[in-house]
Amino acid sequence: MDAAAPDRSRGFHRFLPTALLLAFSACAFGYVTRITPPHLAPPTPEDLRYDGATERVGPAYLGRRGKLWVMQVQGAPAQLGYRHARLTTPLMAEGDRRMLDLFKTFVPSVAFRWALTGVVRLRYRNLDAGFPSTRRAEIFGQALGYADPFADFLPTYQRLVYLHGLYDIALAFERSPLLGCTAFAASGPATRDGATPGHTIVGRNFDLDVDPWFDEEKTVQIVEPEKGLGFASVAWPGMTGVVTGMNAAGIWVSVNGARASEPRSGGVPVVFTTRAVLEGARSLDDALRIVSRDEPMVSHILLLADGKTGESMIVERAPGRPVGVVRHPSSMVLANHFRTSPLRDDPKDARIRDITSTEARQARMEELIAHHDGRIDPEVAMAILRDRSGIGDAPLPLGNRNAPDALMATHSVVADLTARVLWVSEGPHTLGHYRAIDLGARLAEGEAAAGGEAAADLPADAMLGDGSYERYAQGVRVRHAAEQRVAEGQLDAAVDLYGRALALRDDDHMAWRGLALVEDRLGHHEDARAAWARVLALAPEAPKARREAEEHAASPDEAQP
Repeated sequence: MDAAAPDRSRGFHRFLPTALLLAFSACAFGYVTRITPPHLAPPTPEDLRYDGATERVGPAYLGRRGKLWVMQVQGAPAQLGYRHARLTTPLMAEGDRRMLDLFKTFVPSVAFRWALTGVVRLRYRNLDAGFPSTRRAEIFGQALGYADPFADFLPTYQRLVYLHGLYDIALAFERSPLLGCTAFAASGPATRDGATPGHTIVGRNFDLDVDPWFDEEKTVQIVEPEKGLGFASVAWPGMTGVVTGMNAAGIWVSVNGARASEPRSGGVPVVFTTRAVLEGARSLDDALRIVSRDEPMVSHILLLADGKTGESMIVERAPGRPVGVVRHPSSMVLANHFRTSPLRDDPKDARIRDITSTEARQARMEELIAHHDGRIDPEVAMAILRDRSGIGDAPLPLGNRNAPDALMATHSVVADLTARVLWVSEGPHTLGHYRAIDLGARLAEGEAAAGGEAAADLPADAMLGDGSYERYAQGVRVRHAAEQRVAEGQLDAAVDLYGRALALRDDDHMAWRGLALVEDRLGHHEDARAAWARVLALAPEAPKARREAEEHAASPDEAQP
């Protein structure tokens, strides 16, 4: 060896203890934060079969109803999960891929992604401890039935546990995308003179502004558990919990996001509490008992309704707080803020009222229910969910969140609880046909009832045929491209793209706001003030947003105290 050459082996030996320590730490961290599957007998293996466009596993099937996926599964918990995953593996894999891609987009740094994943793993290392044993068994079956292409990122069972807690985990974040849902229930005098006299009609928009996959691949699940009532759930492939659903006894449950108290890393995810309601409740009192026994992880609001009695109920929940209940014999409306004490007095609830459109949406929905009083039937309910105006019938730009329909629903559902029929929008958002799903017939006749529902489908929105939705969607895409240029620091390119978005749709309030912010950064303050004035004229989507626009639209002299 040349005497002048560096002794690389000596440097390697100096680094070796550190390398071993890091490797040991990583292994120890993985061991400490690993969520292990329950020790259960595996489900019985079953072949996946194809019958035209319908997939089958055992007695379970997955097929199309229009553009909707409809899946009917039955069995013990582990077999339920296995059949679910076997039928939907390609859909689940695409959803996982989309979510991982979004994670990389929003967190481009590999180191920061690793750190953030570590924080989540550490905080929620005991997440499934609060899951009911039946749900752990179902996820266990899912993990065995899922041909998982991402098991190297996290073990399949552990990732499915996180995905079932994702609603609660997302609501724990300040800028949760789940604070936009609006719902109502109407019965008795509200529907008496309509086409369904005496029936209980419910409608809900589930707004999840994350990825089009949730809208494009929405799934109506008809579930027949080994023990308990059969039910229908509207969600997405892989989700065994419930965000929107109705059971064979005519009990409805849906969840809206809210904010109060401090989130917990343990407890029962709300999607499993709502699942328990559908499996076990024959009355609203049954439902309230089930809801009250579980400790929530995060705050939220439940809408409960009974197709037999016509009664509806709002249940407000937050960690460490008493359950708040509001009952009404005829009609009920909810958005994303609380109305019972002490939750309505929580500063976090006050902030939601300030930074979101929750109060505007609830007020508009109450107007619509009053306007249609005595005439509400499924078609009127659909029209209410598609309403894109503001309070007092004020015109709003398309996509404005002050309206019940901001063109962001990943599923929109109308239900006649008395007849046990759902109508689910096939998309995009609220605009497609609302396809009828007769739960009673599906539970009684199985696949023989598929496509032969006695109830008629509800029509598609005219926006799909007149070109206005295509222009809207193209404008949104261009605006998102502008936002990406801003993130990259390419401000002049962003101004150009915002201009193109506004050429497609001059009332795109979000494009005007983005343009105003960029013009300010470029020092073009007069242009910025003009853009802020347009924002103000186009109905800012929250009290805070209105104050922002008023402040920036004012001239320097007007802005002086």
